[in-house]
Amino acid sequence: MSSEEEEKRDWSELPAELLHLIAQKLPDLVDLIRLRVVCTVWRSSAPLSDPPHQLPWLLELFGRGPFSPLLRRKQRFYSLSSGETLTIPLKHKKLCNFIHGGVYSGYLPFNDYLERTISFFNPLTWDSFSLPPLCRRRSFSPWMVWTGTDPIRNRTIVVVDRNMRIANQVGKWALYDPSSNTCVENEGYFYQCCYWDGLFFSTCVHEPTQVFDAHSKELLQEIPPPEIESKENWSDEDNIARQLRKSYLVVSSGVILRVIWRHELVYGDKIPIEESVFYIYRLDFKRASGKSCWVRIGDIGDQILFLGEMNGFSMTARPNSRFRKGCIYFIYSKTNKPYMHDILAGTVERVPCPFEECTWFLPGL
Repeated sequence: MSSEEEEKRDWSELPAELLHLIAQKLPDLVDLIRLRVVCTVWRSSAPLSDPPHQLPWLLELFGRGPFSPLLRRKQRFYSLSSGETLTIPLKHKKLCNFIHGGVYSGYLPFNDYLERTISFFNPLTWDSFSLPPLCRRRSFSPWMVWTGTDPIRNRTIVVVDRNMRIANQVGKWALYDPSSNTCVENEGYFYQCCYWDGLFFSTCVHEPTQVFDAHSKELLQEIPPPEIESKENWSDEDNIARQLRKSYLVVSSGVILRVIWRHELVYGDKIPIEESVFYIYRLDFKRASGKSCWVRIGDIGDQILFLGEMNGFSMTARPNSRFRKGCIYFIYSKTNKPYMHDILAGTVERVPCPFEECTWFLPGL
């Protein structure tokens, strides 16, 4: 084909099936938006109702430290897939009410202390919605447990009060049902949590995992912790919590993983973050008999785990992306900086990022 013929080609005449296939291969939603604005034909061939499978961005945080970060009117995001930094205006009235405490999927959560409601805002579409008012105490400090990697279309959301075990106060969790616009609330001591198949799982370092029916609030099971977390296996019980930094619950390809991150102090000596150790267990869940247990596994296959301050999620690796399969990408809570742990190699390395502080955000339309 000559250069003259190339210039005369009408790119709007590309087959709709080919345009849709190209759209599904785009690594970022920003690229999808750019494709849609080319012409009417391209826009109709790449509907927003069928966006490409996305990988997380890094959301820039600002503030006085890891416990009180804020957002800005012109918020920055960083895409590891493309290496591009994006600046997106946030049309939200009270950015100071941003709820920090983990990873975010599709929406950013905000806590309205006066109205006693929690609202959600999508920075890409400016779409927003609010939960019904929750019965809560003055010190209520919520965080989110996402029910999957696509809560935009399935807005079943679990809200957990993370002020548990402070001054003997009892925490709360609330399950939001979008069909009836109601919240089912329950009280107890809740820490690391996840939601799966109508069940609410909660655990803490070296403690059993409690399994609740999310709708009836009935406690169904208490699953003993893995041996590595058992107090009997430690010579110094006072150092258990400090040696086992976090114990995450993550839903991955239809199963529940317990990811134990060992860091911080070991008998008084601080170790470098690069020497962190991760232990991964898969839940052998027996719903009928109630005799569930944790089974140690050595790898996670083609999955990628993303961990934040209080929660995490799992995704399937994509070819030609900068994310490596079988790895754990986590945010170090003391600095809010991203790191990557290669499970098979046993190594930890810093993830390149232009921000001083950040966390994971999964974009969605």
